[in-house]
Amino acid sequence: MSLIKVSVIIVNYNTSSQVIECIKSLKGESLQNIVVVDNASPNDNPDSIKEVFSEVVLIKHTENVGFGEGCNIGINWVLSHTDSEYLFFLNPDTVIEPGLVSKLLVPFSSQDIGITAPRISMMCDKNMLWYGGGYMSWFKGSARVPGYGLNSDSLLALEERDVEFASGCAFMIRRSVLVDCGGFDSRYFMYEEDVELSLRVLSAGLRIRYVPEALVYHVAQGSQGKDVQSIDMFSGENPRLPFFVYYAARNRFYTVFKYGGFFQKLIFLIGFSAWFGRGGLNWVKYRRLDAFKALYRGVRDFAASR
Repeated sequence: MSLIKVSVIIVNYNTSSQVIECIKSLKGESLQNIVVVDNASPNDNPDSIKEVFSEVVLIKHTENVGFGEGCNIGINWVLSHTDSEYLFFLNPDTVIEPGLVSKLLVPFSSQDIGITAPRISMMCDKNMLWYGGGYMSWFKGSARVPGYGLNSDSLLALEERDVEFASGCAFMIRRSVLVDCGGFDSRYFMYEEDVELSLRVLSAGLRIRYVPEALVYHVAQGSQGKDVQSIDMFSGENPRLPFFVYYAARNRFYTVFKYGGFFQKLIFLIGFSAWFGRGGLNWVKYRRLDAFKALYRGVRDFAASR
């Protein structure tokens, strides 16, 4: 395993201090390259990353193109400049437990494994599960993670198994899969792009393997600022609520109408109506007309793109 070449890709947006801590946690891992793509951070100094880690490849993009496209920039660099066999994606607001890379490589001995995904716990409470394997919920139009927010050491969270969803927070993928299937769908900008990529890999006849022995700690919403990290994405109290509502609505429609059949689409439309009804009551309570406008724009923009 020590001879296998792995490159890491991290997308930065105003999170250079977190990126530095993330890279520190990678010390001792067998890696060919660490690539950091800066998405034109307006309130940050990405050069500080190079000052600490001169060996890091820092790509400073001229505009904020979103998470998925930022990852694609890193993918293109790795495919063009290295012979890495695997690419490992990490959110900037993460740190890893030692030995994670080698543990994620083990399942790739089976040629039909396209992606491996680690167990992810909350940074604020390392006994709380953030990701322990995920599955597609057509009712939700997105992924569901059994045990989210519960004990990170539950039986299910510790069970290695095939899953339907790998979180974009941390996952490893074969180079050949990216060549054959492509990277992230650039239309998504933020949110749900990992769901779409997971479904695309599964549609190619490949498997996604959840590896609980590989462990990552995650802040969650690290690039969104401390004012939203402790608030539910869709709460009327969230100052960035329209941003979350717009991309969640639009991108879930993208995913369901690309991969779902008639019944999956019907189930989603029922679920979306229920989500809208529940969220709408909360938004009315907080007088968040901007959330309703964002929801309308999201559905409208999806329909206009079809």
